[in-house]
Amino acid sequence: MTLTNLITTGSRTRECHTKHQRHGIYMPALCLLMMSGSIWAQDTRRVLEPVFPATCAVIYAPLQSTSDGPAVGPTADEQNNESSNETGTLQADLANCPAGQAVELALPEDSTFNAFLINPITLPKGVSLIIDGGVTVYGSRDPGQYQDYSAKTNASGAVCGTIGPYTGDRGCLPLISLAANSGIYGFGIIDGQGNKTLLTGTNAGMTWWEMSFQKKHSNDEQGCPKVINAGSAAAEASNIVLYKFTIRNPPFHTVGLGGNGFTVWGVKIQAPWSLPNTDGFDIHGTNMTFYDTTVANGDQEIAIDVFNIPTTNITVNRFHGYSKGGITILAGGDPGSLPISDLLFENVMITGDLPSVVGTTVNGVPESTLMKTYGLQSYGQALPNATGELKALQITTNISATSQSQPGNIINNATYKSVCIQDIAKPINITPIYPFTSNANLPTLQGITFQDVHVLAPTSQFPAMNLGIPVSPAVPGTYQVFLKGFPPAYMNGITLDNVVFDDIQPNLSSLGQITAQGNIATTQTNVYPALFNQLNTTAAETTTVGNTQLNLEANTYDVITSVNSQTMAYQCSSQRPPFTVGELYASIASPATGSSTNLQQAHIDGGGSITLNAVVQPVMSQTTFFNPKGYNAKPGLLAVGSPALTNAIVFYEDGKMIGTAQLSANGTLASLTVDNVQPGTHTFTARYSADPYYDTLDFGSVIVNARWPFEAH
Repeated sequence: MTLTNLITTGSRTRECHTKHQRHGIYMPALCLLMMSGSIWAQDTRRVLEPVFPATCAVIYAPLQSTSDGPAVGPTADEQNNESSNETGTLQADLANCPAGQAVELALPEDSTFNAFLINPITLPKGVSLIIDGGVTVYGSRDPGQYQDYSAKTNASGAVCGTIGPYTGDRGCLPLISLAANSGIYGFGIIDGQGNKTLLTGTNAGMTWWEMSFQKKHSNDEQGCPKVINAGSAAAEASNIVLYKFTIRNPPFHTVGLGGNGFTVWGVKIQAPWSLPNTDGFDIHGTNMTFYDTTVANGDQEIAIDVFNIPTTNITVNRFHGYSKGGITILAGGDPGSLPISDLLFENVMITGDLPSVVGTTVNGVPESTLMKTYGLQSYGQALPNATGELKALQITTNISATSQSQPGNIINNATYKSVCIQDIAKPINITPIYPFTSNANLPTLQGITFQDVHVLAPTSQFPAMNLGIPVSPAVPGTYQVFLKGFPPAYMNGITLDNVVFDDIQPNLSSLGQITAQGNIATTQTNVYPALFNQLNTTAAETTTVGNTQLNLEANTYDVITSVNSQTMAYQCSSQRPPFTVGELYASIASPATGSSTNLQQAHIDGGGSITLNAVVQPVMSQTTFFNPKGYNAKPGLLAVGSPALTNAIVFYEDGKMIGTAQLSANGTLASLTVDNVQPGTHTFTARYSADPYYDTLDFGSVIVNARWPFEAH
């Protein structure tokens, strides 16, 4: 049984274990029940799993999805005519939908149509959007459709789809804007088409993503849209729900959230690891919960900042991160004087690995093919760790020209708990970005706790590299830790409580470098290796202990543990992290819409039928993308898309196989209709069997109660 079935609302069963469980983070977490006053949840709200709202209108998919996007004519006129017509219909239905209900985007019955193409839309206050499993909503490729005309009249003159000396708003509306009490639900996909060429404008023929590289070589900003936005520095949002869906190929930052009261549950984000500026969640505000979220991208997975309000009471629980920027707290923003406090990151898994690297192949693509096609010198340039810049748990600064005169943030009471990290070059990275204009705008870190953090030994996917090329002879990569404070006036207050870096091999630490400057540290329970208790120094010094280089200055200890044992580490699973994600739900009508679909528990008449729907996909991007000269690698870095899933889904009733179905629709949905369901209670499950790239995935369960003839409805 998955967590989706354990923690529920209404008449569903709720099964909770409130004590700390030392199980592997790769296994499903047992419980999330957050109530005011809880000592282990920072969000002050009582947060339970969201429930799909009632449907006010259903729109059936008019297009087919293909590997090259929606099946529509290639010209700007053809694309814009289609997107404008669909957007007009959708926006009108949203406007007419009562508060508390949702417009549903659905699959038509007995049809291969499964896609929508839209321009930017706005959800009215209290109105939501449901995207059913198997449906893909594509964003327009015409920057003119995204133009924020209020931005064109401001001082920056930002034009969407261009690069320029812009400040603040970069000229683009988000694809989807949310108002208070609204949300997006469903098992479908939103595809921002960041990998596709623009249809109009000065950069027509260039992709949204190519603009990121153009920006990297200038001091300008790129005019690219977010996929979803709720709240801004000017107008904060409140009570927003994002539930279960997947976002692929964002043109720029993916989701922006600002305000009070956000629940993000089961959402997945996918972009190539080599692509910058694809932040997963950029957040500021208070009372936010992220649960069972998965982010695989080329920048920060969650970036926490401030704008015009403090950022407080944030809970991130059961988080899976894949490559690049990790969970990042950004200090020193505008205005820097606001606090960032009361943050909890719990049950976290972050890895720099790919689904499969066998010999000299990456996801099944031979090294010779990669070298010939992209001019690479080694397949290592297709591994996330080729950058040497991957981070997991990070606190850094976000200093801009306009914020350098601002007082520094106070970052207080941030806890990282029950964390498993592997093949990330910098698992813990507290590093300010210089220069600062004065000590007055330096941030202050107080009450930063790393509890039950386990950094596993590097795998074969993490060789030592130079500019993305494995060194010769091949040796394992080693980890780096940065704990850089701001002495003498500003010191980091850090606690290490059962923090363990596994050895590469007996008596050879995987921790190759520690840079510690200006820390008042406490070590409790256990740390490993023992040199975490050997950072005391007043003057700057560089020394080597074993194979670990220490760069130290002005560190002191309040408390030092005498226990330094690898055997006491928080227990991560010995299996590799999951590289697929799936959901099982039921529908009971044909076609199923509204209250008849997205069901974890269903009631039908005995002898009736039920349709089981399994939605499954890789967790990492399936888009192959080459970043020329990216991250100073020569000639560049390559993200090889995750292989597609090829096996059938096997369905079971009460543990007995009842049938199979192939993935169809947009390649993520397999459905099986079960007829003549006999009276009684039935438990349906499903499985995707292991293939050359992915492990076996067991889906959650669906409970169906078939009524006896004499039972009242």
